Amino acid sequence: MPDWFYRTVAQPVLFRLPDPLARRLALGVIGTLGRSGPGRALIQFMGHMAPDRRLAVRRGEYEFPARLGLGWRVDPEQWATRGLAEFGVGFIEIHEGSPREVRRGDDALVEGPPLARATASIPKVPVPILRRRTRPDGAESVVLPGGESWAVVAADVPPPHGETSAKVTGMVLQAGMRAADGAWTVPARMPAELPDQVRAWRRALPAGAGLMVAGGIGGPDDVAALRAAGADLLSVDAGLVFRGPGLVKRCHVALLAAADGRQETEAVPGPIFRQAWIWGAGLGAAMAAGGAATMALALTRVLLPYDEHYLGLTAAMLEKTQPRLFAFMAHDRATLAGTMLGLGWLYGLLAWHGIRQARHGAKTATVASALAGFASFFAFFGFGYFDALHAFVAAVLFQLTVQTMVGAEGGGPAPAAAEIEREDGAWRRAQWAQLLWLVHAGGLLIAGAVILGIGMTSVFVAEDLAFLCLTADEARSLGERLVAVVAHDRATLGGMLLASGTAMLLPVLWCFRRGERWLWSAVAGLGAPAYAAAIGIHLHVGYTDWRHLVPAFAGAALWAAGLVLGAGYLRGAGARGPGVSESR
Repeated sequence: MPDWFYRTVAQPVLFRLPDPLARRLALGVIGTLGRSGPGRALIQFMGHMAPDRRLAVRRGEYEFPARLGLGWRVDPEQWATRGLAEFGVGFIEIHEGSPREVRRGDDALVEGPPLARATASIPKVPVPILRRRTRPDGAESVVLPGGESWAVVAADVPPPHGETSAKVTGMVLQAGMRAADGAWTVPARMPAELPDQVRAWRRALPAGAGLMVAGGIGGPDDVAALRAAGADLLSVDAGLVFRGPGLVKRCHVALLAAADGRQETEAVPGPIFRQAWIWGAGLGAAMAAGGAATMALALTRVLLPYDEHYLGLTAAMLEKTQPRLFAFMAHDRATLAGTMLGLGWLYGLLAWHGIRQARHGAKTATVASALAGFASFFAFFGFGYFDALHAFVAAVLFQLTVQTMVGAEGGGPAPAAAEIEREDGAWRRAQWAQLLWLVHAGGLLIAGAVILGIGMTSVFVAEDLAFLCLTADEARSLGERLVAVVAHDRATLGGMLLASGTAMLLPVLWCFRRGERWLWSAVAGLGAPAYAAAIGIHLHVGYTDWRHLVPAFAGAALWAAGLVLGAGYLRGAGARGPGVSESR
């Protein structure tokens, strides 16, 4: 459940359900995904939450992938431990024996009576396991993978005067309040005095002793402050429930910014023509040029000379004998042209601001989108129409795609360090923007698959036949060659919609961060020519069946709403993108 879904849809629903049911639903989904390789791959695909290698820390013989781990209260019965390990955490804490029930309180997690049954054995996960133990006298400790045992004390308890015993190897400061029966109430926000307490304990502990803060982490600012105060390890629990799964990733960005203020090391490509962004930009330019040429054709003669040769009639003859069919073909080709223009713009910005700056996922998005488009080239062969010009253009674009695929990322300035994320109004609106854009991208993929399927099978739908004033039998009587040309156009449009959906989906999933003005511009430029052409040509030719136009207007509404809701976040102060310096 990424933040764009959890904070907009899932959390409001779950928080209205009885707490046990809500917990079972949420952990049941994560646990089910975590039990299979494809499920775990889906978690990673949706969030790309694996921690940066620079976040790794070593304690004795064991290395933690990151300082921030997951507290046991998120999943006390270990229903979803394997899936939660994919959230980018540096470790997972479990409670050995019989942990207490945990329920949601007022911006806090509240422990209840002990669970009726003990938890499962130590799970097999790809991150270190920390084991929390409770002695009969109520004292708690956390055992690290190497066997070190760190005592757990309430975070508001001051350290003893002077330095603690040299035998102390570490300490765990537990945020929250503890009741007389030993049950904790752990807040989802950091207590204001917690950093000062961490500093005091750091001074009291002997050199080399570890210090962990458990709970009380509600945002990236909290993690940065506690790390600066001297905490070696941190665990989040209530914060994850109330702030969303993306909290871990946002905290990692804050830790990186505090550590060195840099992003991933800039790639060092070879000669300029070995750089992937050059070829990605060429792919975008070629796509845009093809879109412009197709638009000019759609608004004038509609048919190219080889179309006329294949059909055995000229464009003028077709317009005179079948005026509605002529307008219908113009509408298909104009819609295709607008889609190509928008896709060319998106490829160009992905190349310049994504691949050139070695942004994670930019090259993958470009190549995956192009390959999705190429797959449609073979869809219309069954009708016997081989489009020589289309084949030549596809061959050229395929070469550009291959060069983009094998080229080196980088060649431009490294991305500026991301700012520490804050949950302000712009961030909350942006979660809705990201959700709407992802729904829009999914709609493009569905529409592309449907239109591609229509082009390969029936060619015409009921609304098409109504516009053409033909029955299905009369449409088939138009002739195999004429139907083949229409099928070719439909299959090509379906392929371009698949490419557009892919090209939008992946950057919106992986590159959606505060200040990424280029992403806002890329999505704006993808939709503007496509919707202007698609809606405009329908009105121009008189194809105004509401059932046919509803998907276009619904898509335009999703796209535009995302632009409005995401503008403050992506284009706000400190935005990075066209016309904005990347240096600090």
